[in-house]
Amino acid sequence: MNAAPSVTWETAFVAVSVLVGEPVDDVASALGGPGNGPATEWLRKLGAASREARARGLARVISELAMTIDAVRLA
Repeated sequence: MNAAPSVTWETAFVAVSVLVGEPVDDVASALGGPGNGPATEWLRKLGAASREARARGLARVISELAMTIDAVRLA
């Protein structure tokens, strides 16, 4: 079984970084600055979103990432 990741590595990087408490600006810089890469729009949303919206967005990406890891582990 070859599980294709449902999220990009950039989006996963952003989610895990924010989850462990990295500031959104620092995460954007690590990806080459604002406006670069596939996770840019999601970074903007995280910076502007309410706490609830950020939590929902993080939960969605982290759960997809966990399912991908689990699928690879079981393959």
